[in-house]
Amino acid sequence: MKWRDLIREPDLTAAKTILLGFIVICSLQVFLRFILPIPLSWTEELASAFVIWMTFLGIIAVERKGTHIRVELVDEMLPSKAVAVLYGVFDVAILACLVAIIWGGWETLHETAYQRTPALGIPLNALIAVVPLASIPLAYFVVRNALRRFKAAWS
Repeated sequence: MKWRDLIREPDLTAAKTILLGFIVICSLQVFLRFILPIPLSWTEELASAFVIWMTFLGIIAVERKGTHIRVELVDEMLPSKAVAVLYGVFDVAILACLVAIIWGGWETLHETAYQRTPALGIPLNALIAVVPLASIPLAYFVVRNALRRFKAAWS
């Protein structure tokens, strides 16, 4: 991978970096717990945070590229306009869910403003802020991909 790709795809780069950190933390946790009988409480907490952030950053990367898993048989069996309309319905449902996630995420951030994680003392907001924040660019890419699909079907 080139440096240019790392800059062009910051979401994917961050998700890959977090995945690497997750692997290191989990390996450390397994080694210390089962090889040396010295379990650490903070590794599990950090691994959970990494999973949350990696998931949402990965979702953005997948939607940006338009590479979500789908049934290609539908694409082959239906005319392109019908496929665009069908996926358009899906996109509207996704957008409705994202609006709910953004709204609920901001509410949750306010409710957890003063809470900290038990082992590391990380503000809980730092862990869950990715949910509403990632939903905003995700909504943008859903709309962008839908418009591209409609434009391709009707041109």
